[in-house]
Amino acid sequence: MDGILPQAASQRVAAEDLGARLADALAAGGAGLRLDLQPICAAATLDPVGYEALLRWDHPEFGPIPPRETLAAAEAVGRGVALDAWVLVHGFRLRAGWPRGGPYLALNVSMAGVLTGHAAPMVRAAIEATGVDPRGLSLELPEAAVTQDLAGACRLAAALRGLGLSLAIDDFGGAHGSARVLRDIPFAAVKLDPALTAGLDGTDPGAERSRALVGAVVDMAHALGAITVAEAVETADQMRALRDARVDALQGWLLGRPGAFRP
Repeated sequence: MDGILPQAASQRVAAEDLGARLADALAAGGAGLRLDLQPICAAATLDPVGYEALLRWDHPEFGPIPPRETLAAAEAVGRGVALDAWVLVHGFRLRAGWPRGGPYLALNVSMAGVLTGHAAPMVRAAIEATGVDPRGLSLELPEAAVTQDLAGACRLAAALRGLGLSLAIDDFGGAHGSARVLRDIPFAAVKLDPALTAGLDGTDPGAERSRALVGAVVDMAHALGAITVAEAVETADQMRALRDARVDALQGWLLGRPGAFRP
């Protein structure tokens, strides 16, 4: 979810103003919002095993708004939880139309959704509204939110697992306290922070250290019963290094850019 507003738009629209426009879009049922899917592929075969739903906002005046700016706008006007609710309902409705037993759908929960404790009630309401089988869903919790309130995250994780969903920790390795998080919450998947996987395809000592670090994280996750997913995979050499490290699944532009995929 990287990116910033085009310069002309960022100069003319403050986050609060953009947030007010986003609030209007949500009040209109999510006008201009959509979910693009990016495949998550088995490292061994490159067959899609799941898809991550990524939020996109096409503003009628400013065009595509980068995801980070969309989230910042929502938080600026206190609509972060409402945006989460829209993502969950539309994502669950999408997965409900897929074949049973097919690829899973991963959706992100924002920092606000985790820290306010609203995520579990929103998920329950979205399941009831869409009739989706929760066994085909994975929720990704940002590591930064989990480490900020580990006790609250433990309660949230227990509630979400009780609803039948699988859980993943997103951007693992980007914050302090990561090992304790994996000890205290039995995540089904660990998504490696792109900073951990950057530079794996080099030949210098730094690349060797990166490969050793990724291998250690993968071994730790496997020992705790979790699969590992590497994000931001962009080169064939990087993919080979991740396979050598026994990463279970790969996601990134090398395997497929976000778009309107259908399983």
